[in-house]
Amino acid sequence: MVKTRLCILLSAAMVLASASALGDEPSSADVAKARPHYKRGVELYQDGAFDAALVELEKAYAIAPSYKILYNVGLVYVQLNDFAGALKAYRQYLDEGDKKLDAKRRAEVEKEIRKLETRVGTVTVNVTVEGADVLVDDEVVAKSPLSEPLIVNAGKRKIAASKPGYSPMARVLVIVGGDEKDLKLELRSTSEAPKKPNAGASSKPTKPDKVEEPGPPVPWLWWGLTGALAAGTTVAGVLTLSSQSDLDDKKSAPSKGDDLTSAADKTRTLAIVTDVLLAGTVIVGGYATYKTFISPDKPEKDSAQRPGLDVALGPGSVHVSGHF
Repeated sequence: MVKTRLCILLSAAMVLASASALGDEPSSADVAKARPHYKRGVELYQDGAFDAALVELEKAYAIAPSYKILYNVGLVYVQLNDFAGALKAYRQYLDEGDKKLDAKRRAEVEKEIRKLETRVGTVTVNVTVEGADVLVDDEVVAKSPLSEPLIVNAGKRKIAASKPGYSPMARVLVIVGGDEKDLKLELRSTSEAPKKPNAGASSKPTKPDKVEEPGPPVPWLWWGLTGALAAGTTVAGVLTLSSQSDLDDKKSAPSKGDDLTSAADKTRTLAIVTDVLLAGTVIVGGYATYKTFISPDKPEKDSAQRPGLDVALGPGSVHVSGHF
């Protein structure tokens, strides 16, 4: 319905004389220059290319202003669902047409305006810096300070302000039809000097944090050897107890002399091995404890002065020597 009405209106206007189609105030030269844009706007609208049609019609109005073109611009905005743009165009149409409009057309446009007012909201924007661009959904719509509230479509609207030398500021507002909101956008200069310290603050340089030195390395080799000796001691002790039990059984029962001698030698040997391993476990474990908790490794100038430990195992004896 709206599309048909616009096509009839635009087609009829093209047939009229230049002064009727584009107004009687522009010069004939301006009218001639605007006519191609106006004609392309009609053709693009008929093809459903509403964005391009709007550009052509607004260009025609910029060259040769006529309130009649504003009515057509409003219709195109409606097709684009840009109710805020349509409302502005229709209001401007009534203001510029004024007494030239007949009562029927005025009533029609006023009815359309009342319907559009339920689909938009108004936002009073206060920008703290003058001369900043004010944007709605990333499109520049005004400069600060604004003389009147912004008319925006209902829905989620991104309202921002930016100016070279200042950090941009943006807010997203949820607008319901008929809303009236206030918004303050504070822009801060990107060249602000850093804050100076308080006059009463101490001028003494702060001490650097103490660096924690890593702890001494753990002598894992010695602790590993201690564990191995302890394990060997355990095994040898178990074997010794088993051999002793076997020897006791042979003594309590009639046995050959050779068997008793062999069992006794075996038990004695295992006992010696167990004692040696136990002594080695104690000595190596003590040295590992010394290296870990008492004298951690440090760089030494003379390798001959480094602590050392020598363990020698012999038949039935343990020989230990070293320096610390």
